[in-house]
Amino acid sequence: MLAITQVGAGVPTAGAVGASSGGSVDNGLRSRKKERTRLAIADAALELFVEKGYEATTVEEIAERAEVSKATFFRYFATKGEVIYHWNADHHGSLHAAIVSRPVDEDDMLVLRRGLVQWVATLDTARMLRQGQAASSSPLLRGMSYDLGATWQAVVAGALAERHGLEPTDQRCRLMAGVAFAVMSSGFNAWVAEGATGDYPLAIDHAFDLLDPMAVTPATS
Repeated sequence: MLAITQVGAGVPTAGAVGASSGGSVDNGLRSRKKERTRLAIADAALELFVEKGYEATTVEEIAERAEVSKATFFRYFATKGEVIYHWNADHHGSLHAAIVSRPVDEDDMLVLRRGLVQWVATLDTARMLRQGQAASSSPLLRGMSYDLGATWQAVVAGALAERHGLEPTDQRCRLMAGVAFAVMSSGFNAWVAEGATGDYPLAIDHAFDLLDPMAVTPATS
């Protein structure tokens, strides 16, 4: 039996507390359900892109694989291509934070190395691998990947600039972001070449190792 609380005494009634709490729980459940649906559609699309190719895959096939209606697909994504974009955009905030939050006494290269290794440890590597495989099968997706890479570099450059109180377009920050992108790409490609079964953050860390001049073996005559 619920205790009766005096209305108007600055304390909500038992019924009001229940309604407020229930509404919060319902909103949380709806949000989680929407996120599960969005990821199910994205995963179904990536699987089909790998299996059939991007151009040969239809929205109807994606919806069927994800067990949703075509209308539901378009509630989450405007186009097939947006499926590729959305997952990367989800991580831009955490990428920025991984750079900005590094200790102030670290130099930029150490910031990038430690920040990015920490960041990639939070990623879904299986989904990332499917994205890379899908992109390799389609000229259009490779073009999209170029755009994604440019956006990624802009996020990193902006984070570095913020650490120094500079404009996001600062040339040195953009150069450092380009170097970091090359290292990340090298690490990813090496990881994939080895079957994508190893530790992905370790592969990125090793790629940064290769920037060390001591890692270069002089040619012998």
